[in-house]
Amino acid sequence: MRLNRRSLLLLGAAATGQVLAPPALRAAPSRESARDLQTETLLREFILQRASSSTDPWLEMHVVLALGAGFDRSGRNLLDELVAQILAVETVDMRQYPYFPLDIERHPFHMLQILQATDVPYDRTFVTPHGRYTRRELVDAGTALLTPGEITDELSWVVSVLCKEFRPDADRFTTARGTKVVVEELVRRHLAEAEKAYADVFEVMERRKLYDKGPLHSTACNGTHLLYGLVEALRFGYGGTDLLPRVEKLVGATLFRARLEPVLIDRALPGDDPMMRLNRDAAKFTFVGHVVEVLGYAQRHGVLEMSEGARRASDDLRDQLSELTDRLTTGYDLETLRDDVPQAYKLILGDACHAYRGIRLWR
Repeated sequence: MRLNRRSLLLLGAAATGQVLAPPALRAAPSRESARDLQTETLLREFILQRASSSTDPWLEMHVVLALGAGFDRSGRNLLDELVAQILAVETVDMRQYPYFPLDIERHPFHMLQILQATDVPYDRTFVTPHGRYTRRELVDAGTALLTPGEITDELSWVVSVLCKEFRPDADRFTTARGTKVVVEELVRRHLAEAEKAYADVFEVMERRKLYDKGPLHSTACNGTHLLYGLVEALRFGYGGTDLLPRVEKLVGATLFRARLEPVLIDRALPGDDPMMRLNRDAAKFTFVGHVVEVLGYAQRHGVLEMSEGARRASDDLRDQLSELTDRLTTGYDLETLRDDVPQAYKLILGDACHAYRGIRLWR
């Protein structure tokens, strides 16, 4: 399995016309291990110092994603406390189903996907005010309450979980309300939505148009979550013969974006005062950290075999992540940001958790 050759050729093509001229990719000698270890060490210390003590459930979810389901805080397991804190129940036909409220997890199946990503055993039991539930029971309840037609958010997290739980030859189930769900159809819907979001990027690649802010930039974490569910679908055998080349095209477009996105961010956020520089670095950190994570997951599980050009581009991304991590952890007044703009501060910590997981996947 290889990245689409045409996309990779575009990665090395010189910008012409109105396309923002991307910075040239640096040569990538064998330096990954020491650099990535340093990035990993800085990010772990950053998360332990600034994120692990948070009582914000959304950020606690990210800390679990980064540090694992066994992470203890003040002698108590963080995941156990988190599930007990946020789990709710819904009654359908006189039967109660545990679920994670959307106003906390933000994306459908986000918490279930974290349990999956951190390899929580299916028989692990969580003690909550509503009763004792295993991970198996939480997954089964989540699928029972699923209403795909009502989901207006991205499907990445739903696709990730369902492709693991239902293999392609047994991908149909009926919910507690009688809705028939076909997982392959959700994969196709998610793929179509991802391609629609990437339409402007494809046009820039093909027609040398100006790379500018578009619909893709309004999706979660600058469009990077769109890829994760599709990589999961490939890992578990979904999509027939055409999913792989279409995901390859999306990955190629993401690597193409990686050369232009920093330029776009610099142009959109001009100025040299410290908070503006922090704003720029935080935006780059979101994009780079998430791309490192999804590509790390893909290579760790053998979903995509990268060409030499794509691997060099991935090396460059990890170089960028190293530089951004160093600046964000040592070069800014984050206490002022925490006090004055707490939401922006929280997002940086959440992004650090994704970046940390990503660099560990590469290592």
